[in-house]
Amino acid sequence: MDQTQHETLDVKAVIILTVLCLFWGFNAVVMKVGNMGIDPIFGAAIRSLIGALGLAVWMKIKRVPLFPGNLMDGVMVGILFGVEFAFLFTSLVYTTVASAWILLYTTPFFHALGAHYFLAGDRINLNKGIGLLLAFSGIILLLSKHLGLPSFLQLAGDILALGAAVFWAITTIYIKKRLVGQVSYHNTLFYQTLFSAPILFGLSLLFQEAPIHHVDALIVTSFLFQGIIIAFISYLIWFYLVHAYPVSRLSSFTFLTPLFATLSGMVCFQDPLTLKLVLSLILVSMGIYVVNRK
Repeated sequence: MDQTQHETLDVKAVIILTVLCLFWGFNAVVMKVGNMGIDPIFGAAIRSLIGALGLAVWMKIKRVPLFPGNLMDGVMVGILFGVEFAFLFTSLVYTTVASAWILLYTTPFFHALGAHYFLAGDRINLNKGIGLLLAFSGIILLLSKHLGLPSFLQLAGDILALGAAVFWAITTIYIKKRLVGQVSYHNTLFYQTLFSAPILFGLSLLFQEAPIHHVDALIVTSFLFQGIIIAFISYLIWFYLVHAYPVSRLSSFTFLTPLFATLSGMVCFQDPLTLKLVLSLILVSMGIYVVNRK
């Protein structure tokens, strides 16, 4: 894969993004299985560690240096990545998965806002604004049946989930500003997974008394999938795209992930197909088209 800079998403990028969102949506089911045996933050640390180890082997094979550029930038993106997932998984202790998912996927708004002020040539325009609103309204419609009046604890969880969305956007903007052109996308992911793992392990041991409940073949398989397929392969492809395409256009596609998560729930847990799902898919598709229209 080359790292040519593109102004818009081409057909290749659209296909890759759709497949990534499909895997990330299915990963919601896999994470639910993994959480049955291992607490979420500790599980996130394991996933980061597996991803870092797999990537280190791959980079050695490809003769890509492990620590080029300014190492402090690498440490910083690892810290941001770790805090993002600590916020997200901790939010699930206090609020519903639906509320956390809605708030997490406000991140394209923060992406677009950050790109507008900090990245040259990635400004908010009418198309992007309308498209983002359309796509996000589809997510709100899809998950609106789960929303209720929050208690104080649920409000705290919602704030943590919103914080995760902000840190996701900050991480992406920081990468685009400081790492693109300085290191390869391999290094971008390696720094994130490697330096986030000790942060997540530390937070898990600090806040969770018994992070491991039980381990069986299904739990092991779920973490191998999360570590190898998601944290290693899919994130590597994602950061290739971050290095090569405008952030605001990429982030609009992440709205597909909750839709694929819902479809995965239908397949794995026999959740019904509803009118809201169909309408939300239409809104999300329209939003992505408007954002990326030339």
